[in-house]
Amino acid sequence: MKHTLKFWYGLLGIAFLFFSTSSDNPEVIYWTPDYKLTWDDFQGHPNFSHKHISAITSSGIVHYKGCDDGLIKYKIQSYFEKDHSWVKNEARTPHHLAHEQIHFDITELYARKLRKALKKRQFACGQEVEFDNFVFAFSQSWQNEQQNYDLLSRHSLEKKQQREWFYRIAMELSLLDDYASGSKEEGEFENVE
Repeated sequence: MKHTLKFWYGLLGIAFLFFSTSSDNPEVIYWTPDYKLTWDDFQGHPNFSHKHISAITSSGIVHYKGCDDGLIKYKIQSYFEKDHSWVKNEARTPHHLAHEQIHFDITELYARKLRKALKKRQFACGQEVEFDNFVFAFSQSWQNEQQNYDLLSRHSLEKKQQREWFYRIAMELSLLDDYASGSKEEGEFENVE
């Protein structure tokens, strides 16, 4: 799918949110290895003024934070927003859906990389600004990877490139299985209110 640089900068502004949300929100899908996106998940309204864009995946990484025993505690999750993701009828193909799934998988990959990076750092209570800056700076790498994927796969037109990305992201996800959602890392907490 053709995503513009303007789109990605706009997505950066909304996708890497620092807010608390319920995991029971029916408009949000949290990444799991067992669930693959379907076109029914793309519930937003297509933007027909963007003639060269056929589908949009709105995904992001959210972190919750609190303070316990003098240290910042956190939880990192990758998510997909149903109401902000959309598809035009001409793109409702398995190939295009695979392209959008890889965008979501890249988001999970960078959530895992962030969990791994945070395992090596501790932030004391009172260092919330430093923590937020660390997480936000990390998001730049995630956005660059999303842009590189679209650039090199030519927004899904280069099927060989897309297939290579599929295998590469799957391999990287498996190498970071220890940092998958649900694996409790030091600093992470389970019950977020």
